[in-house]
Amino acid sequence: MLFLFLDFHAFAQDLDVYKVKKNSNFELPDIAKEMTFQEFELLSTNLRMQDMITAVILPGHVHFKIKEKKIGYYILGARSLGYASWAYLSTNNESLLNILFLPDYNHLYNVSDTETIVAYTATVLIIGSYLYDWIHGRYLLDKKQNSIRYKYAKKRTQIGFSSIRVNHKDYPALALIYNF
Repeated sequence: MLFLFLDFHAFAQDLDVYKVKKNSNFELPDIAKEMTFQEFELLSTNLRMQDMITAVILPGHVHFKIKEKKIGYYILGARSLGYASWAYLSTNNESLLNILFLPDYNHLYNVSDTETIVAYTATVLIIGSYLYDWIHGRYLLDKKQNSIRYKYAKKRTQIGFSSIRVNHKDYPALALIYNF
């Protein structure tokens, strides 16, 4: 079943909830001479719904994509610990869904408080690591992209007349703005 999902996922198109107004594959941007390939690659990175779905299956996917490998490995470890806890509970013939959602089940089948705590902790680790990966990864990507844009926007210099403005408010006048 998992192989069918992965096979379907590999050939599926990305889902867009917004209209794409340009084709970035054919448009060549103006790149500053000092910009490295890693900075350009980071500026070109977009997080989409496909990445959100992939992050469910692959722990730390978003952080690995935005070149934050250390945090990605922490997320991978946290979610792996959650999965290991789930596996531990399943080897004891305990149904995780019953432990989490049926309080009477715990008393009828003598599920210990430790196993209940392990079940809730594992669930929090798995869901929390996914949400942290997506939300924090999105935040870091935006922060890095803005930092790179700011860095190169400050370096951009223009020599010559940048605009001609006609001022009609107080009196008729013509203003020339010269930047260097």
